[in-house]
Amino acid sequence: MGRLDGRIALVSGGAGGIGGAVSRRLAAEGAEVVIADINADAGEATAASIVAAGGQASFVRCNAGKDDDIQAAVAHAGAGGRIHVLVNLAQFFAPSRALEHVSMKEWDLAERTGPRASFRYMQLCYPLLRAAGSGSVVNFTSGSALMGIRYTSAYSAAKGAIVALTKVAANEWATQGIRVNAVCPFALTEVQAGMIGTPQDGYTPTAAMSPMGRGGDPESDVAPVIAFLASDDSKFITGTVVHADGGLNELSAVDYSAMPGIFGDD
Repeated sequence: MGRLDGRIALVSGGAGGIGGAVSRRLAAEGAEVVIADINADAGEATAASIVAAGGQASFVRCNAGKDDDIQAAVAHAGAGGRIHVLVNLAQFFAPSRALEHVSMKEWDLAERTGPRASFRYMQLCYPLLRAAGSGSVVNFTSGSALMGIRYTSAYSAAKGAIVALTKVAANEWATQGIRVNAVCPFALTEVQAGMIGTPQDGYTPTAAMSPMGRGGDPESDVAPVIAFLASDDSKFITGTVVHADGGLNELSAVDYSAMPGIFGDD
């Protein structure tokens, strides 16, 4: 018996990278997964791999920047009148630029595919989550929003808004059995590669800054956290940001071991 047996999970941005790992893990836990993504090839392939492994999955093409697409994705997932789990992963990653050089087109796209899309997914899924008797929403934020990482203003602003949205919804929906949390991950994906360069020239130094000295794996380090938040094992957790990042965003990785007195020396 899986922790999510009999439940419907809608995963926005669930085709590849962390999203693909999340889709596969939720299906392995017993959920019927609906993958909504703009990448049809990857979405169909991920759904097919889940079915081949004995799980339940379907794909619906969705551009998170288009409201009609979001409505269609929710209608597809909620055809049976219920949705138990909503995971909001989709997000356009604006190119890294100094704040004064960010175009309004880039800013608008980051906002439209991030907090606005998450808001619309949540708004449209709300009656279906209520109909299920309980529900879990997992939104995705980023350390760039929490730490003010340079040259990520559009992306960071979008992710910061998602944190606020998460907390407001958690407050409003708690008495109705709907939990809302956010996850801040650190794992090598296409988005990470686009932000920090290739793994060879950017990811390894960034990973070394983590107290654990490595980057995360989408399958084994991040997806299990989403499965936990989607399940009843986290039934008393809402309104929080969970850091699945090896301590990168919350702990200092600066090495002070060479300073006098650290180990009791004069």
